[in-house]
Amino acid sequence: MPRTVEGHSRMKFARYVPVLTAFVVSALLLYIASRTRPRQPMFLDLQERVGLKSNTQVWETKEKRSEQKSAPLKGEGEAAHPIPMEETLQSMTNKQLSTLYNDYMTNIQVLCRDKIRMGNIHGGGWDICVQGRYKLEKDNCIVYSFGIDNDFSFDDDVADTYGCEVHAFDPSMNKEDHLRGKLVNFHNLGLADINGNGKRNWPMKTLTAIRQDNGHAEKDIDYVKIDIEDSEWGALRYAFSTGSLKGVKQLSLEFHVFGKEQRSRYISRLNVLRGLYDEGFRIFWTHNNVVYPACRFQSVFDGRQRTRCHEVYFLKWV
Repeated sequence: MPRTVEGHSRMKFARYVPVLTAFVVSALLLYIASRTRPRQPMFLDLQERVGLKSNTQVWETKEKRSEQKSAPLKGEGEAAHPIPMEETLQSMTNKQLSTLYNDYMTNIQVLCRDKIRMGNIHGGGWDICVQGRYKLEKDNCIVYSFGIDNDFSFDDDVADTYGCEVHAFDPSMNKEDHLRGKLVNFHNLGLADINGNGKRNWPMKTLTAIRQDNGHAEKDIDYVKIDIEDSEWGALRYAFSTGSLKGVKQLSLEFHVFGKEQRSRYISRLNVLRGLYDEGFRIFWTHNNVVYPACRFQSVFDGRQRTRCHEVYFLKWV
């Protein structure tokens, strides 16, 4: 009887031997792979210093990494750039241009692990990264806010929470320059690529002139918010040419593509986005504005439901 029981147990165990063997071999292979896989470093040493992690990662040798330490990255080269050069854009189909534009607007490039919403939760509020060197320093920060539309919730919240010097701009509200509370300075002025009166006879100035007028030409601007209904493209192009984005740590915009869908407009706007990338700005948060009916449309280029209004948040990364 004991032999029969022992034999039965051996047969039962033998049935599990292949399964156990496969499990052990798989675990061993996974362990070996984890120990021999090349290290995948962050794209920029700066990312490690500020405690943030980039979604854009590249394989590189130790020699190449050491070269980057001595020569900080300014432009990654065409192969690594998310937006092609003008010549390539011109050769793309309408569908490819539409897809590239919308994909770029809706993909995060770097990760901010600590961001907060300032102002209204829905319309009128904006997100701020408060991690590492991007955190607003209490009572020692400067914020520019272009496009108010009678909603000061963001501006008031930033001033009350962080004690920032806030400058709010909007020429469409029919209000004179005034001090709102102790820290929010309202300017009856719009942001543009000219200094003078705009199409609606509103007073307009470039970012360069505005920074000079406020004594901020050589100072860092902690946060710049721009929501100026399609005028952002020209204002940004002028800012590139004058270097007036120098010292801007965070930049948030609502990008608009009003009017008829045209390939020339996509190419023009993609060039502006490329300019932002070349200036060192990387997307850490993005939001499609689909609340307002005017923002929703069906693309004639790719047949998909799209939005004309993208809220995009950038960090000055390099």
